[in-house]
Amino acid sequence: MRHRLHIGTIVSESMMKVKFMSGGYIGVIEEWFISRREPGDVFTLAGRNLEFVMIKDMTAYVRKSNKKKSIVPSWQGGRMPLSANLGRKLRETFDRKSFSRQQLIHSGAAPEIELEVLEPLFALQEKLSVVPKQNELLIEQIETKDGFHLFVYPFEGRLVHEAMAAILAYRISRIRPITFSFAMNDYGFELLSDQPVPLDDTNVYELFTADNLLLDIQRSVNSTEMARRKFRDIAVIGGLVFQGFPGEKKKARHLQASASLLFNVFSEYEPGHVLMRQAYQEVLDQQMEEVRLRDMLHRIQQSKIILTFPERLTPFCFPIKVDSLREDLSSEKLEDRVRKMQLQLENE
Repeated sequence: MRHRLHIGTIVSESMMKVKFMSGGYIGVIEEWFISRREPGDVFTLAGRNLEFVMIKDMTAYVRKSNKKKSIVPSWQGGRMPLSANLGRKLRETFDRKSFSRQQLIHSGAAPEIELEVLEPLFALQEKLSVVPKQNELLIEQIETKDGFHLFVYPFEGRLVHEAMAAILAYRISRIRPITFSFAMNDYGFELLSDQPVPLDDTNVYELFTADNLLLDIQRSVNSTEMARRKFRDIAVIGGLVFQGFPGEKKKARHLQASASLLFNVFSEYEPGHVLMRQAYQEVLDQQMEEVRLRDMLHRIQQSKIILTFPERLTPFCFPIKVDSLREDLSSEKLEDRVRKMQLQLENE
């Protein structure tokens, strides 16, 4: 009967409570986000910068942090990244934007109204920095009062950019001890630090290599905890953990406690077990998009990497910067801050 109850099981994301080590309750956050945090990472929740300490069952324990740089939480409901094909088409569009209307008509192609409408933005981007072509990767290094920004535009979707930002931050930290905060959207990502980023023409291709990718993924994010959470779903579907009878469902923390016990036993005595391999593989495929990440790095190695040093924010980096502003503590409204940035950009 238990086997029949598990047929067709559909698992869903769980919410985790966030508490101070002293016991005060702060709020809830999605499990997939908090499970990839390493102890010492700082993220923003409920208007506070919080330092992650540990996870116990379905509760994340944190302490207050005075650090100004923090990781901006994202939620599964807002995570519908660009597909690989759409990202490729978007990069191809940049090649066509340099064609004039006469060239398009002469070649038999219809002028694209979208490119004509966006032409002022492309012109401003070209003036301040560069508009990358399909076989180019644009990296912008900008210094503002907030610190030193590194903007990268692979146009591969949010999931790939989130993984790449963590890997790039880890690889740069091996060159020099440095702390970053991340922000990303479907078009690119930002690394923000309070000191200059050691990235130049001599090491840029080494930082975007696919060599040792799996090892760097494991070191840059908490892959073990992510796999532990994914193993709960695998254990439920496989019948190793019983969810309870209809109307008497077990709580998520009880399921996690049982699954964690099994995960620890497998890790110690049979790390190559098929269910353990499946847990780590699902983390790579579903949460890190490892195949797309590897394809992107191979593409970058065959492309031309363009490093620019704009004096101020550009149209490409503007939306990424606005996303990071949403979590900053300020008495000034977000709309007012964005309007000021727009005026600065338009004055160019």
